[in-house]
Amino acid sequence: MTLSTSALADLREFLCLGVSLVLVTRDERMAPEVTRAAAARLGEDGLLRVALPLPEARRTIWNLETTPEVALSIVLPSTYRNLQVKGKDTHPVDWPGHEAIARSHADAFMEQVVSVGVAREHADSFFSHGRYATFAFTPLEIYDQTPGPSSGLPVTR
Repeated sequence: MTLSTSALADLREFLCLGVSLVLVTRDERMAPEVTRAAAARLGEDGLLRVALPLPEARRTIWNLETTPEVALSIVLPSTYRNLQVKGKDTHPVDWPGHEAIARSHADAFMEQVVSVGVAREHADSFFSHGRYATFAFTPLEIYDQTPGPSSGLPVTR
């Protein structure tokens, strides 16, 4: 599937709205691993960069060293709009400024979950704010996973 310029622009914008980010990997036995990502941004170079919290993402990182296929689930809590982005070439990258982006993302996410009823004092506990490993992949497929009649369909616009 070739992704359209508008689909990539929409993804780039959506990633900045305080979305929930869950990265799914698998090991060589096909056992899945799910990790909450601290931040994700689509660069002008076409790579989707993801900051993974340490030590929580250790198994995910190990999986990526052996099987670079990923799916990133992106959900906006206030609307439950949900996209899934898939890639097959995940690799470690240097991402200057990722710590500040992760902090900014956590703040935006906190506002999202507070808007749907999560107590502010609990919202910040969704993230660890320490060290991160940074990876990138080329988005190959984007699917609409928002509940409703379009759920599961590829994003083609």
